[in-house]
Amino acid sequence: MILLRDIIGHDDIIKNLRGALVSERVSHAYLFSGPRGVGKITAAMAFAAALKCQRPVEGDGCGECDGCRRVFRDLHPDVSVINPEGSSVKISQIRQLSASVQMGPATGRWTVRIVDGADLMTVEAANSMLKTLEEPLPGVIIILVSARPQALLPTIISRCQHMYFRPLLKYQLVQGMIRIAGVPEEEVLMAASLAGGSLGKALSLLSGGISARDRAYEVIRRLNGTVEEVLALAGETAGKREDVLVLLEMIIVWFRDVMLYNETDGRHLINWDRGNETEGLAGCFTTGRIVEIINDIERAKGALAASANVQIALEALFLRLAGKDPDVVRLEEVF
Repeated sequence: MILLRDIIGHDDIIKNLRGALVSERVSHAYLFSGPRGVGKITAAMAFAAALKCQRPVEGDGCGECDGCRRVFRDLHPDVSVINPEGSSVKISQIRQLSASVQMGPATGRWTVRIVDGADLMTVEAANSMLKTLEEPLPGVIIILVSARPQALLPTIISRCQHMYFRPLLKYQLVQGMIRIAGVPEEEVLMAASLAGGSLGKALSLLSGGISARDRAYEVIRRLNGTVEEVLALAGETAGKREDVLVLLEMIIVWFRDVMLYNETDGRHLINWDRGNETEGLAGCFTTGRIVEIINDIERAKGALAASANVQIALEALFLRLAGKDPDVVRLEEVF
């Protein structure tokens, strides 16, 4: 159970939310935006618990009353989370949300509805949500959670109190992993370095033993094959969309390190414990080529985030990365 006071980072946001509760100036609609895994949904649930707490403590939940416990067990009738069905949030889900709040709360003052992945609302769902926001009901609080707020209707954003959750700093990631995972600091430093400010990603990397980093290196190493071999590599790599996105980010980390190695002689590497591999890759790619590669990967990530077919996207990307560009040294010269 994570209460508002337990959330790492985002101090200004937490202060704002707790202040709104103390002053009873809670907005009817919020937009929590920011990168994946930085604590948006955690903050939304903690805020909901504080709203339904029977013994609130300075604008926060007590964590012990029936209201708090039921929120965190997903059992409170006045709090619910709407998740995408498949690849989108559908109009039927938003209509059900709107209908469910008409009768008011079962207990206390507030009814809370959280829409996770709000940027995945269909056009019809977004228009339905806009109507709901334009006609707010007393005591109803809607929290939209989004990693891509630019995909939301501007009219929806304008009707919400927008709070941007920034990527966490490395020391905050370390603090969070130690608190949540209960492992020594030396075991979390690498995951914190690779996570790009996302606590969720850092925890995933920690539990996976940084295996994504090793898979990313293997992908780079095998990009020198024939067309058939590169297509086979894409097929082997294709899997869950989220896992593939993490893998692509790890590939970017490797190429970033190669660029740093070329420009700074190995200072400030993220993969500081893999110097031999980084040195080997540094002999294969020029800085200009690395910039092109990173841009290609970022475009592929954007396509995947927009629901492109995973295997087709990887096939196109890997074939491009394996192109016979004259300034790319053949990898077999190193491996």
